[in-house]
Amino acid sequence: MESVDLEEHFFPRGVRQKYRLGEFGAGPFVPNNLFTTHWAEGPGQVTGRSAWSGATIVREDQYAIQLTKEHREELIDALITFQEHNYDLLDINKENFHLPTLGNVLERASEKVYYGEGFVLLRGLNPREFTEKENIIVASGVSAYVGGKFGRQSPTGSMITHLTTLKGIETQAGYYSNQFQTFHNDHACDVISLYCLSPPASGGQVRLASASKTYQDIVETRPDIIPILADSNWIHQTARQNPLYIRRPLLYQTDDGKPFFCFSRAALLEEFRTHRLEGLGLPPLTRTQGEALNIVEMVADKNSIEIGLQSGDLIFINNLAVLHGRRKFEDNEIAKRHMLRLWVHNPERAWQLPNSVKVLRDCVYMDLPDIPGWFIFDPMEPDPTVLQEVTSDNGSCGSLGSSK
Repeated sequence: MESVDLEEHFFPRGVRQKYRLGEFGAGPFVPNNLFTTHWAEGPGQVTGRSAWSGATIVREDQYAIQLTKEHREELIDALITFQEHNYDLLDINKENFHLPTLGNVLERASEKVYYGEGFVLLRGLNPREFTEKENIIVASGVSAYVGGKFGRQSPTGSMITHLTTLKGIETQAGYYSNQFQTFHNDHACDVISLYCLSPPASGGQVRLASASKTYQDIVETRPDIIPILADSNWIHQTARQNPLYIRRPLLYQTDDGKPFFCFSRAALLEEFRTHRLEGLGLPPLTRTQGEALNIVEMVADKNSIEIGLQSGDLIFINNLAVLHGRRKFEDNEIAKRHMLRLWVHNPERAWQLPNSVKVLRDCVYMDLPDIPGWFIFDPMEPDPTVLQEVTSDNGSCGSLGSSK
């Protein structure tokens, strides 16, 4: 692939046109007060299935679906048909990857991801039965039933990310590292699809925490922190020079009042900032902001669950309903962690977001003719954008938070 111009604008051209952002020079900017979100008085009590804790989800069968022999046969038939017709992977959908029985199960799983607890685990695939490309087709075909639209995960249009350790890439954190990951969101995508091809030798458990429960507990114990989290004065680096950063909140509400978070420490804290931004004078967090960020982590951790993904597991996580993180892991010569990540979107079930987050989601899912999507089949050939930025974040609008 040709070298990537890292000085391009943080927002793709089509998104700038839609939101009338225009052309902005380097430095901070808040175009048309787009990111200045007014925080109405949020709900003091969040009820329903989305406000779960580790004490209420104690059995695997509360979130896991075990594939049957019939389901696996349907998947193989769908894969064969898809390949025989030589369909473009970018066009995969429920019609050309037909799953007569499993499709109904996945439709119900999609409802649970969007309207229920916010995550579902599919168990029973065998990645060793497929080639690298076939595994990507299977993961994409199954994911199409949860959300039929796939999102770009980099400025170059990469639709899939291989989460694995790569030697020679000196990241401080992120998906090419084995380091511990604090709770965060992946940019502003709807649903994360994570397919485990191979687990690590040890560690690497996925950590999940309800955003609603985290918010509710903070309201009950430290209500003074809520206005700080909802304030628009948080500095999020973009790993771009046009602009260097944007100011926006960490805590938001949907149009119907559901609280949710949208942040990553990697875009907020000095120690995670890419070497390209050193010495450019990005404002640090205030002491109060640092305390608020730590409280979110502690409360989320208190209510979290951990899932050790096995080979063949495919987990779907509502990126806004659920905060996620990861335990540190270790590979060896026999076991090396390798996950496939997709960002999927269901337009019919997607949450109604304020413009300040909708513009970020559009960076991921909006059709942009000048940034055609493409798939990386070889995990040893990472997106060149990541290699050049050497950063712990990588998103389609530069870098605003995606790490596993």
